[in-house]
Amino acid sequence: MRFLLSLLFIVNTFTLPAANTAYSFFIKAESHYKSVIAASPQHNGGKRAIDSVLNLKGDSVSFQKAFHLSFDIGLFMLEQGKHAKALDIFNDMRQYIEAKTPKTKEDENRIGSLYLVIGAIYEETGLWNDALAMYMNSLQICNSTDNQAGKARVYNNIGVLYYKRNENNKAEELFNKAIIINKSLNIRPELFNNYNNLVGVYKARHNTAKALEYELIALNQLDINKNFYDLSIVYSNIGNLYQDMGNLPVALSYYQQAADIQKSKSFPVGLIRTYLSISSVYESLKKNDSVIVYINESLNLAEYLNNPSQKLVVYKESARYFEKTGNYKTAYNLYSKYVILNDSLEKLNSLTKIEQIQAVYQVINKEKDNKILQQKVNLQQLAIQRQRIVLIGAVAIFILFIYFVFNLIRNNRREREKNQMIMKQADLLHEQEKSFHLNKEHSLELELDYKNRQLTSYALHLARNNEFVQKTTDDLKQILLGTNPREKERSESIKQMISDLHQYSSGHDWEEFRLYFEEVHQSFEKNLSSAFPDLSPNDKKICALLKLGLSTKEIASITFRELRSVESARNRLRKKLGLAAEVNIHTFLSRY
Repeated sequence: MRFLLSLLFIVNTFTLPAANTAYSFFIKAESHYKSVIAASPQHNGGKRAIDSVLNLKGDSVSFQKAFHLSFDIGLFMLEQGKHAKALDIFNDMRQYIEAKTPKTKEDENRIGSLYLVIGAIYEETGLWNDALAMYMNSLQICNSTDNQAGKARVYNNIGVLYYKRNENNKAEELFNKAIIINKSLNIRPELFNNYNNLVGVYKARHNTAKALEYELIALNQLDINKNFYDLSIVYSNIGNLYQDMGNLPVALSYYQQAADIQKSKSFPVGLIRTYLSISSVYESLKKNDSVIVYINESLNLAEYLNNPSQKLVVYKESARYFEKTGNYKTAYNLYSKYVILNDSLEKLNSLTKIEQIQAVYQVINKEKDNKILQQKVNLQQLAIQRQRIVLIGAVAIFILFIYFVFNLIRNNRREREKNQMIMKQADLLHEQEKSFHLNKEHSLELELDYKNRQLTSYALHLARNNEFVQKTTDDLKQILLGTNPREKERSESIKQMISDLHQYSSGHDWEEFRLYFEEVHQSFEKNLSSAFPDLSPNDKKICALLKLGLSTKEIASITFRELRSVESARNRLRKKLGLAAEVNIHTFLSRY
């Protein structure tokens, strides 16, 4: 999992003015850097532009330069395993910028980047809950400043955190969120990290095919002419996936490509692992001579580098092979080296880890103590401000009280006069509103009665019209039955007439009637559905016709149903409505 390289926001875009005084966080960063270099003068890695701080005077460094150099020094401390010193530097930087007033958008993004790197330090020292809290703080700032690239980095780091907790579903969700953002911004290095992390998720699920798919996508994000180290690692990972799938020739091809890059570009640590992978493929192919060649290459390279962690891997894998092939003496010697080295490393790592965690806790506790002290100072300043505010407020209240009493006496008389006038106007207005509402209700009742009569008339007209269509259709059917079958033209003409009548009768009459009905009785269907949710559309249709007081025969004519069918529908409807035999259904439906 690659996440430390994703810690930085874009910090070289800020243009803050130069300062004439030294910055406290920069002084501390410079002090930590000098102490580490003094303790390890032979170390040259990671110093790059940082060494320039040794030749600069603190009061001549601009804020922008101080921030950049302090950030680089903090990352250098992480490379050296000095997590406590790095945390001390980053916390000082964050507190300095948080104290600025007012803060610009660039300041907020700086704070977000510091939260992210502090979260990564917590994560590496096993303080996962604290790490998650820092990541969420960073995400909140990215949301407030609309920093999409920053959001993607936070999603990626939180995803790594969930991956380490074996919560692969949550990790995958966050990696995909980061991918969506990085795709929109076309940030290919970040996309490489995201897809590479998804490979780890699918390997944990033993879904090798899907892991291979994402590894190939990650490969497409690299510049093969520049990203040599990443390219070699990806080739090695692809070879490992093909080996898991049993495709040994393809796996060997990718391992060889990885080894060629690592040899030509001097990546010895990666080359050791690749040689071991090649030997495992030859072992599966039962080419023991080639296995021994690559095991010896990895042994020689590990001894040359004198890297304990790499030696452990090579000793263990080589001993396993020699034991399997019956060369017990060589296997025993390698296992003995492995056990001795592993014991010493475990003790050293345990002590280093404990010291590292203790140092980080000391920095955290120091920060907490500083916050408590600052809170006490703030409380004292707040208490003094409150005393001043209380005194000023008391004087202001006394003056306002005198003014209030004077105005109260003067205004009481005016208020009484106004109230009397308002009461008279209110009474008059009330009478006018009452008369208006009565007239309006009467007009609405007359209008509703008129529309009901129109609606009933329309329904009866629709019934008579449908009866006429039905009778005409029946007569035409009788004529058709009496027509000579040879008179095809006449038969077709009669059938067309019957079809036209059916089309006419099945037109939009009912839909128009429904629209008129809903215009007059706007809440009928809604109230009925609320009281009886199990009613079908056909039940509601019959209810509407019954509400108008239409007879069963008229309903049958309008709906083109048999009289007996309508009677059965009414009986079923009464049961759904829960009506007793003596209750009139028309009266009941008038309530809705």
